[in-house]
Amino acid sequence: MSDLPPKEIPPEVPQAVSRPANRRRLPQIVWVIPVLTLLVGGYLGLKALLDKGPTITIRFTTADGLEENKTRIKFKDVDIGLVRRIALSDDRTGVLVKAELSKQVSKGFLVKDTRFWVVRPRIAGGQISGLGTLLSGSYIGADPGKSSEEQRDFLGLETPVVVTSGLAGRTFLLRGDDLGSLDIGSPVYFRRVQAGQVVTAKTAKDGKSVEVGVFVNAPFDQFVTTEARFWNASGIDVTLDASGVKLQTQSLATVILGGIAFEAPAEIDPGPRANGNTEFRLWNDRAEAMKRQERIVEKYLMVFDQSVRGLQAGAPIDFRGIVVGEVKSINLQYDPKTVRFKSMVEVLVFPERLRSFYPSTEQRDLVGLTRELRIARFIERGFRGQLRSANLLTGQQYVAVDFFPKAPKVKVDTSKSPPEIPTIPGSIEELQESVASIVRKLEKVPFDQIGQDVRRAIANLEVSLKNVDGVMKRVDKEVAPELQKTLEQARRTLTNAERAIADDGPLQQDLRETLRDVSKASDSLKQLTDYLEQHPESLIRGKREEKK
Repeated sequence: MSDLPPKEIPPEVPQAVSRPANRRRLPQIVWVIPVLTLLVGGYLGLKALLDKGPTITIRFTTADGLEENKTRIKFKDVDIGLVRRIALSDDRTGVLVKAELSKQVSKGFLVKDTRFWVVRPRIAGGQISGLGTLLSGSYIGADPGKSSEEQRDFLGLETPVVVTSGLAGRTFLLRGDDLGSLDIGSPVYFRRVQAGQVVTAKTAKDGKSVEVGVFVNAPFDQFVTTEARFWNASGIDVTLDASGVKLQTQSLATVILGGIAFEAPAEIDPGPRANGNTEFRLWNDRAEAMKRQERIVEKYLMVFDQSVRGLQAGAPIDFRGIVVGEVKSINLQYDPKTVRFKSMVEVLVFPERLRSFYPSTEQRDLVGLTRELRIARFIERGFRGQLRSANLLTGQQYVAVDFFPKAPKVKVDTSKSPPEIPTIPGSIEELQESVASIVRKLEKVPFDQIGQDVRRAIANLEVSLKNVDGVMKRVDKEVAPELQKTLEQARRTLTNAERAIADDGPLQQDLRETLRDVSKASDSLKQLTDYLEQHPESLIRGKREEKK
């Protein structure tokens, strides 16, 4: 320390005052703000921790339209979560979306069959969806399942869910040959009223058919019975057959975008209501769907020794105007002995349609007979198959079966599988044979010899005509003048005759005088006769003299 005397401090400078060392120091007020901030932060952190919902992982094919910390997860248009992270999957075939759901999501929401999909603008099945995302951006839609098994990893759907849980109605499975123009969202009609929509469409595992899931809204689902028929109503169904042109369509939307219709046939009992998820056949058109479903179907073979052009699979087997079967397939049959090809037609016969609708007590039911006995009896009495024309415009043909008593007898081999029904030539074939027979007869006619004879006859006729012409010239020169004179003489004779028989002619006057004399003579003769009747003796004695 310096020994220099302290300098004097001016009086205007404040002086420090010392305090005792044992006095307690109070906290400074400036520390209140950090403490409060820490408390609020801790509260918010604890609250966020307590309010934090479950975290899930959703796998999608692509992350198109998805953004971290921006894309929302919605259920019934209510935000229930937020996408936190998007990353590629380990196999790089898709993306994994980590999403955090809010605490309000109940425990039973995240179960095994819960569905997630990305909502984007989409046009399908005649419906436009997701237009709101054009401005707000895409979001992930959710639909809770009904399973009791909880799950946190999900496989996202590539197409939106058409029917969400809670909607009244039932789902049914349809199986058909092809999808046609159907798509998810395509309408389902009942008597041309929209009753539902297509919810799924995919190829079956065996690749031989397609599986279409449809949802039928209440109350239309009550009309889906065990006997209901579903058919593809897409486009316009135009049928040209023997009865004319038929056109079937459900609505303009089905013509462009496709659709499905269902109905139960009116002629049968519709049966009870079908349970949900019942499988039905998806027919190609209404005519095919409404065909009578036969319980008994028998297969037979028909061999035709003629062209079967115009006959196709599905053509009817007609028995006196009643369809009793249909053509299944058409093939060729080769006979090596005669080196000839024949048309082999495989047909399906429905024997239940051959029995009498009102059988008598003595009549045996045809269906009750064995197949072999029935067909043997029929063929023995002339049962034959015949090709006939169904439509002259289109050239379509069908197979007619009937009894032809004059048909040649045929032995039936009922051991063959399938049994063969004999055939006879069709009406067109008979006409062709008749025409061919006429042509063959015409070929035998000696047209060359006839032509020569005709030429000779024509030459002779020319000679005769020349002779006649010469005769006519002679007649004109020689006979005609004499004939004219004769006609003039005849005319004069007729004139004289007319004068003679005229009323004032001399012949008429002489004739009148003669008739008067004849009348007088007749009177005298009558007087004589009367006198002789009175005096017959006068013939001997003579006439008496009268006394005066």
